Amino acid sequence: MNKLQSGAKTILDQCLKVKSNEEILLLNDGNDPDLINVLKEEIEKRAKLNYMEYPQPDTSGTEPPKDVAEAMKQTDVVIAPTVKSISHTDARKEACKAGTRVATLPGINKKIWNSALQADYSKVKEITDKVCDLLADSSEVRITTPSGTDISFDIEIDTYHKDTGILYQQGAFGNLPAGEPSGYPANISGTLVIDHFPFSPNAKQVEIEDEFVVSVENDNSAKTSNLQQAFENSLGAKQIAEFGFGTNPAATLIGNTLQDEKVLGTIHIAFGDNCSYVSEGDNRRNPCDIHWDTVCEDPTVYFDDMLILDKGESVFLD
Repeated sequence: MNKLQSGAKTILDQCLKVKSNEEILLLNDGNDPDLINVLKEEIEKRAKLNYMEYPQPDTSGTEPPKDVAEAMKQTDVVIAPTVKSISHTDARKEACKAGTRVATLPGINKKIWNSALQADYSKVKEITDKVCDLLADSSEVRITTPSGTDISFDIEIDTYHKDTGILYQQGAFGNLPAGEPSGYPANISGTLVIDHFPFSPNAKQVEIEDEFVVSVENDNSAKTSNLQQAFENSLGAKQIAEFGFGTNPAATLIGNTLQDEKVLGTIHIAFGDNCSYVSEGDNRRNPCDIHWDTVCEDPTVYFDDMLILDKGESVFLD
């Protein structure tokens, strides 16, 4: 069995546990035909396939065509290995409300397919659950890195989600490859040094006070960065949106955020939209056009006084 087949089987058997009496809607906006075809083949061995293709939109978050959105509500499972993400669209949310299980794989390519998607997702779930349990018993996180990050924030455990890749329940939703608990970093302050940030590679360092960025430093090659431009275009982009903790032992750093933020031994911090974590009616809720994650490499992480990561080493698993 090659890795393409193995990845497809992971999605269908480990993550979704597809049943023979189910209908699977496979969506495509022009992604790699090899990935689409192997999914078609493996779905047809297990269940009824409904395949829909539509033109690739300009940006992630664009609503799919109306016939696609309607079909998403009328099926048992949606698998979306699309180039542009539908994860945060109304179509996806309405499908889940109707009971559809949805797995999105935005920007998936062979490199990701052949690495992080090959994980044992029972192990990913075990690690993710353990991190969440430790977070629930703690009140504060502190993070430092060799490159100079030094930030701390409070834990509000009711804002946290587990991204385990296990999508068995009606209406379940997740991105694949999976592997992170994530939540809102309340009262975050300190220095965040950029290690991996494909959205804005020239951004070097940001200073954070009370959940907002107050200054940005760029590397020597850039007078401005995409991050600064985002801040100028939208004040909401300056709000810190998310803390995430990678829990996928099969993932490695490859320069693609979809995978990099899942790497066991890393953490990530996001700017912008926090609506996945902060409830309606909370004055910290921040709808925004961006949600950009920056990954910190080799972090030392404490939950209260407990050492969790030691320069990227997962000592909490010892």
